[in-house]
Amino acid sequence: MAHKKEREHIYKHAAFMQENGLPDMAGNIGLSVYTDINLAEFDAVKTDFRSDFFTILLVQKGIFRGHINRQELMLDADSLLVIAPKMIKRMVSVEKDCVISAMSFTMDLISEIGIPPGKWELYDYFTTKYSPLWHLNKADAQLVYQHFKQLVFRCEQLVKRAPFAKELLHHTFFLLLYELSAMGTRYLEQKGQTTVSRKESLVMNFTSLVQSQFREHRHLQFYAEQLYVTPKYLTETVKELTGKNAGEVIDDFVTLEAKLLLDDPQLSISQIAEILHFSDQSFFGKFFKRHTGFSPREFRNLHL
Repeated sequence: MAHKKEREHIYKHAAFMQENGLPDMAGNIGLSVYTDINLAEFDAVKTDFRSDFFTILLVQKGIFRGHINRQELMLDADSLLVIAPKMIKRMVSVEKDCVISAMSFTMDLISEIGIPPGKWELYDYFTTKYSPLWHLNKADAQLVYQHFKQLVFRCEQLVKRAPFAKELLHHTFFLLLYELSAMGTRYLEQKGQTTVSRKESLVMNFTSLVQSQFREHRHLQFYAEQLYVTPKYLTETVKELTGKNAGEVIDDFVTLEAKLLLDDPQLSISQIAEILHFSDQSFFGKFFKRHTGFSPREFRNLHL
């Protein structure tokens, strides 16, 4: 099946579900939950894409391989993958006997439920600071699976217009987020870390800002002002915690986005330069070659 992508490579939730034979089952509220799916029976998304929804995927059996931000991940039994919309993802391969349970949801659902900002920041922290791939123990995997089963039931009740169905669905969904946050806390403890330092908080906030604004803003001064620190302190702190200075982090996001856009043959190189807010195609070409060793055209020819 050919997958149509929007100009900015963002799949809408309902369209993605329908194209892959998984309709938005909860009354078109931006939530889909499925259990015990043989993944090999559904079309694989073989191109890089972004989406307007989050995905939580639990592998129950078999092996699934995919790319997150162009880095390959392998999921086997009891693996949990938490994917944020801003991540670039692609399905690479799936074993014939691979069975999964999965949930996808949009930010519109989050807004409707009204999750307290502090709680959502905690959840988002576990999806961005560390690897999105968690290897759960059997008990945790079973716990997540049971939450998925409860959500499927609540979705079915919503479709049937059962009394208080939406309220019960929201509470069940909220409970899963709390459960994931608790698991994330244990994940931190396994790494010998239980709190987030002020420097780590700064780097997290910086990364979040860059992820949402790198197309329009590539200057360190802009982000330093947003975070109320000096450019020198920001780049030194980012360097200390990540091994890269702040400017390199910004350039990495721009380069990754440029590669994603170059994968779309319908976009000209001049259009890509405009999307990324470069002054002209020549300036974009020099930037891209400096960071990849290839001109945009060379990179495109190698990957199409």
